Formats: sequence, structure tokens, C-alpha cells
Amino acid sequence: MTGSAHDATAFKETAASLYPDWFFSGEEFAWVDSAYSVNSRTIPVHKKPASLDPKNALFDKTVAHLRVRSEHCMGALKGRFQCLRGLRVKINSNTDHGNACMWISVAIILHNMVIDMEGNEAAQYFINAHGPQEEQNDTGIWEDEQVNMNNDDNNTKRQRLVNELWNNRNRDGEV
Repeated sequence: MTGSAHDATAFKETAASLYPDWFFSGEEFAWVDSAYSVNSRTIPVHKKPASLDPKNALFDKTVAHLRVRSEHCMGALKGRFQCLRGLRVKINSNTDHGNACMWISVAIILHNMVIDMEGNEAAQYFINAHGPQEEQNDTGIWEDEQVNMNNDDNNTKRQRLVNELWNNRNRDGEV
């Protein structure tokens, strides 16, 4: 896929999508945003009007906390290694693609080594160095432009999680 392909479109061609049992076992799944389709291995947040239901809103808010942590991780990585902001390299062959993947992998390895040596406090400095505006500048995609690829035919697992979260909240006395 080219850099202009939406994440959800590109994901359809990954091994994780094509051969999910290589990556997930049992009830395991990946949290994804609303542009992805619902299936047994990907569980997205809800789109309107379903997102307006209080049970779904609670679920989506809870999942949003995971997304924020993921965005902070990417922000810290891109803040530390400015070369990853947009990774402007020409990819005209499998070799070029492999080199780009290696470049990213090396940056991730070095980032994790620095965190291991300096501690999480060192990474915190870089989180705010790459915020939402910088991400939009890197990708050129605004969140409201995301592709609608949601499929509620396979919504059973997500609905079970919504109900479990809602029931736990009510049992613990939160309203």
C-alpha cells in the first residue's frame, strides 16, 4: 500500500488481517478506531447513531483511554526521531519497502533502549513534541475524513464487552 492509503484499508492486506490466528488466540482481539470493520479479531468504537447510546458511549470512552496511550507512544517516538515524521522515502520496490521497515524498526529499538536506560521520564518529554496537529501534518488526513468500513454484522463480541462494562459499572454503584 502507498502512504496515501487509509490505515483501515492497508490493514486488510496485513498478515494480522489475512491470517489472524497467527497473531491472536482464544478471545484475543485488537482495539481499532471506527474506520475499521467489526469482526472476531478487531473491535472498533461505535459510529453515530450507535455511539449516542449511554452503554456504547461508556464503552467508547473507556476504549479512548487506550487510544490516547497509543498516540502518546507514537508521539514520543516521532518526537525523539524526527526522521519518522512522514518518513519521506521513495518506495519503488520490495527492497525499498524493506529498508523503510528496517528504518522504523531501528528507531523503535533505539527508543526502547533509551527508555530502558533513562526511564519513562525521558520519554515523557517527547510526548508533547508530536501532538495532533503534527500528526495531521504528517498524514494529511483529518479524523473526520476517515473511511467508513464498519460492518455491524459481526458485532457480537463488541456488544458483549459493552454489556460487561455497563453491568460492572452499575454493580460498582457508578451511574
